Amino acid sequence: MNTLRLFILLVVISIVFAVIKFTKNPNRSNSYNEKLVDFDSQLVDKIEIKTADEQVVLEKMANQWKVQVGQKQHEAVQTTVEAFLQTIQTIKPSRLISRSVDQWSDYDVDEKGTKVIISRSNDVLLNIILGRFAFEGQRTYYNYVRLEDDNDTYVADNFMKMSLLSQRDDFRNNRILNIKNDSLVSIDFIYPDSSFSLTKKENIWFRNNFQIDSIQFKNYYDDIKFVMSKSFATIDAAIVPSHQVNFHFSNRSDINIMGSLDEGEWLIKSSENKDEVWKDAALSKKILISNNYF
Repeated sequence: MNTLRLFILLVVISIVFAVIKFTKNPNRSNSYNEKLVDFDSQLVDKIEIKTADEQVVLEKMANQWKVQVGQKQHEAVQTTVEAFLQTIQTIKPSRLISRSVDQWSDYDVDEKGTKVIISRSNDVLLNIILGRFAFEGQRTYYNYVRLEDDNDTYVADNFMKMSLLSQRDDFRNNRILNIKNDSLVSIDFIYPDSSFSLTKKENIWFRNNFQIDSIQFKNYYDDIKFVMSKSFATIDAAIVPSHQVNFHFSNRSDINIMGSLDEGEWLIKSSENKDEVWKDAALSKKILISNNYF
């Protein structure tokens, strides 16, 4: 009798197990991808960012990040690239929102989304689509995300797609001048119609052996000691300098700023950043000052 009861109990347990196995909800967490982003940023050597308007390609070459501009590789700002990777690594799925391909467009995780591909030696470490951003209440925000090879759409709490840079010019080195006054000893202004020089003697600035107004010099120095601009010229812009300002230092190499007029607009180039050319009228007014300024 005991044997019969035991047999019946085993049969019942088997039936219950079978029912659970074959009727279990496929949407449950057994197939929930709890970690979407998992890579070592030190190993990354290529980043691609694809939006509806632009494609950005960043590559690490000889330990220096480069951004593709046309057919050329321009210097990228290392800290900007590192910050991008760190921000991507903050993406953590909080919940699964949909498993339907038909709903991709509802969350902008289709062609309307921003695709980010992160690679190492041509091996893809991450291929993710960043979709629509949304708020929940007044303080909670999140972004819809999807891995490119997965149908599932997730909610990533406390992540904003807008916090990621996605334009080529955001990564380019936009530094033109970075000067420290204590080591600056002279400045040469070389123009086609006139040239002059400023020289420092015992912390006093002179032009042709005549002391200049210290306030005027300070105003000029404050304007040009640290200059940056994202007003890059077109890819094929070439500069034949007609104006030049040379900054000489006691403890480092010279910085040369070159300018030329292109169809009535100034093109500016800096020896500090040889990859770039700027088209920015404000730069010429700021750096290429006339003899009468002092």
